[in-house]
Amino acid sequence: MTSFSQLCRLNNIITNSYRSILYGRNTWINQQVCTYTRKSAEERLGIEKPKRPLTPFFKFMAQLRPALLAKNPGITSKEAIAWSSKHWQELDSETKSQMVKEYEKDFEDYKKIKEMYEKSLTDQQKEDIKKLKEELAAAKEKRKLKAEYKELGRPKKPMSSYFLFVQSKKDQFTGKHMKEFQEKVKEDWLKLPGTERVKFEKQALDLMNKYKKDMEAWELRMLGIGRSDLVRARPVREKKAKSEKSKE
Repeated sequence: MTSFSQLCRLNNIITNSYRSILYGRNTWINQQVCTYTRKSAEERLGIEKPKRPLTPFFKFMAQLRPALLAKNPGITSKEAIAWSSKHWQELDSETKSQMVKEYEKDFEDYKKIKEMYEKSLTDQQKEDIKKLKEELAAAKEKRKLKAEYKELGRPKKPMSSYFLFVQSKKDQFTGKHMKEFQEKVKEDWLKLPGTERVKFEKQALDLMNKYKKDMEAWELRMLGIGRSDLVRARPVREKKAKSEKSKE
């Protein structure tokens, strides 16, 4: 028995984790690897979808994970992957071949179960899954775009006069619940004299004017580096024909 096989057996005894069930022999491994991932559309809808089996390398990494974490509790994901990759390359071909065979068997089981699962879905469930997947994809693109804006230094839209007022009252939040604080600030804003409110409105206007200038400069810079896709579309003003002007 190879040292890898011995380590895996030890892990299995300690965790009592391996269970051969219909959904594949990798249920526990999937749980170990995927606990940190975002929920799928099916999981959000409470629909149990068969999990695709892990490839040999990721199965290898998941099997070593308990022992690795026990030995190095503070290890990062990047370090764990690098460590696993190094040991995977050193793994004997016989063990790798056996893991490939197991994966192929698991994948065949997965395909059969997935076919049964898809046939079991109602039309409403299919529609719900499709709609939610579209929403999740749109949210993902929005997060990606937001991260790109931040990386490229896109100016942030300033706060309104009301939120500037809220910010000025943040010291009063100490020891209060957020909802109570929001209600109190809203009440104070509605009672605020016009002479006081105009100060916040002027501050908001000045910040907005600066934001517009900063945005124009930023968009020119984006055009300069070939990122016209990040530049806001300008509304096209329809020009009246000379003949129409002469009739007016």
